[in-house]
Amino acid sequence: MNEKKSGFDIMELIRKVLFTDFVKGLVITFTYNVSPSTVITIKYPDEEKWIPYRRFRGAHTLNRDANGRELCVACELCAKACPTRCITVVPEEDNTGRGISDRVAKVWKVDLVRCLFCGYCEDACPTRALRLGRDYELACHDLHCTVKYRDGLLLPQSVPEGFEGGVIARSRLINTPDGIEVAADLRESKKRVI
Repeated sequence: MNEKKSGFDIMELIRKVLFTDFVKGLVITFTYNVSPSTVITIKYPDEEKWIPYRRFRGAHTLNRDANGRELCVACELCAKACPTRCITVVPEEDNTGRGISDRVAKVWKVDLVRCLFCGYCEDACPTRALRLGRDYELACHDLHCTVKYRDGLLLPQSVPEGFEGGVIARSRLINTPDGIEVAADLRESKKRVI
């Protein structure tokens, strides 16, 4: 019994002295560095833009139905489910047909600085009006642009919800009043090879 234990200790001592685990790690790192097929860098924003998968949770969106009516019924479940209390919903009665019910959101705003992007608000929404989209470019120059309101959230998204994602698309730069934005051309996309 003692012979097996001492034999095991000798092999362990040899591994520690020769740094075999360290050398194995260096070999793996070296093969990634010299292999031409493992390019990880994306040429963003000049040529390529990453389109995330559908399960990605980015900036909030408010959706409409096929007739163009707002799906939000101002039930305030999203605001109640939010752990950081970054969503504010103020309901109002509406008889103009703007929404799918007699109650719509007069004010719907989200503070993206406080948001955890956890998806609880999306899960709580009974009408699928609220979705966490795929927009991950949320940087801005002042804090006023981090608060998103109903009118901005109802705008059509650059990546449709039905688009599968997980691809690299060709990109183009667009001049806007807020600055330069990167838009993806979804017709020209390819799977990322890692």
